[in-house]
Amino acid sequence: MTRPLVIFLSGNGWRERYQAVMLGVTAASLGDAVTVVLAFEPLRAFMSGRFEEGAPATVHEARVPPLAVTLEEARRELGLRVVACETSVRLAGLDPEVVRAKLDGLEPLPSLWRLAQQGRALAF
Repeated sequence: MTRPLVIFLSGNGWRERYQAVMLGVTAASLGDAVTVVLAFEPLRAFMSGRFEEGAPATVHEARVPPLAVTLEEARRELGLRVVACETSVRLAGLDPEVVRAKLDGLEPLPSLWRLAQQGRALAF
């Protein structure tokens, strides 16, 4: 039985988003239960369609697919979950109900931490 992987993503840059998405998708493709927790700028970028912002010019020649598209495919095909903590949503200046409609849920931080304790956690 696989252990859950919780990826906390709050870093401002594209590189942090890339690492979180690619590691999450890789783990999910190998059968792990993956939850990506968006906070602050990554959450705002995801909600506003700016998740690719800041990508290096080499992204096309490296054949890196769009991160938001990759996340959506992993959600649909691999069961990867994308969530946020309601407090982080409010700190990001976003409406929780609007965010809830686009993510797989809003979860309290203690629940996310308990999930991470059952498996592994990464933070970017």
